[in-house]
Amino acid sequence: MEIVQIGNEDFLLRRIPISPSYIKPDGSITKYAFSLKKDGDGISVDLEKLANPEVSILDRTRFRLARINAGYIRNEINNGLDCIHNPRPENYAHSLITSQSGKITDSKSRAMARNAAIVY
Repeated sequence: MEIVQIGNEDFLLRRIPISPSYIKPDGSITKYAFSLKKDGDGISVDLEKLANPEVSILDRTRFRLARINAGYIRNEINNGLDCIHNPRPENYAHSLITSQSGKITDSKSRAMARNAAIVY
């Protein structure tokens, strides 16, 4: 599979569960929506320009989709974060938000959550 470069102008889609809710009563997103799972190699996202929101969301009764800019992650939060295309046989749009240190701190997760928007 061809690997696509993710530019700073590109957007990423992150699936967020409805239950437990990662969306606060005021509509903002919690840091948990952008937290790295234990033993994870990055935060799983879809590259929007290759994605179909209907496919990315999997199940509208269980998930929402948040959208965040790759350039914001790299340049504003920065500190070792990157966005890489990581296609899978079942999902060519699959990508990862990675950290050089292998860890994504709570403050980085909060910053991503503050700058993401629910789009679907």
